[in-house]
Amino acid sequence: MNIIKNFLPIIMAALSGMAMTFQGTFNSALGKKIGVIETSVVVHVIGLAVSILCVFFWGTFPKISTLRDVPYYSLLGGILGVVIVAGVAYTISRTGAAFGISIILIAQLVSAVVLDHFGIFTLERIPVDTVRIVGTLLMVIGAKLLAR
Repeated sequence: MNIIKNFLPIIMAALSGMAMTFQGTFNSALGKKIGVIETSVVVHVIGLAVSILCVFFWGTFPKISTLRDVPYYSLLGGILGVVIVAGVAYTISRTGAAFGISIILIAQLVSAVVLDHFGIFTLERIPVDTVRIVGTLLMVIGAKLLAR
């Protein structure tokens, strides 16, 4: 049971990464047909419907009163979701999936290293070290190789 507990976050991260790649590819195809902003609307309406169904069957609807107690920045995910969907749909249709996703991953990695280093938004502080810098540079080198 401990093995599952230890590997579940890794498995979920891998599934999320694969889902992001497929979603980006699907959104890119949709964006070519209806437009990038329009794709974002369609994706979010479908996502809202699925989220409501999931809450209906497996969760509980949040009370407005509990939302008053959360930090304001934790509510920015919806806005960032629009930026993500539109940005990925735009990028992949112009760069291809491999190069586009590699740039997205590098930006995610750099942002994550900064967030960890400063312990921003309630994250545990994990200082930047040489290994993290080298890992990030290797990702950049990989993206450069994919761009050829």
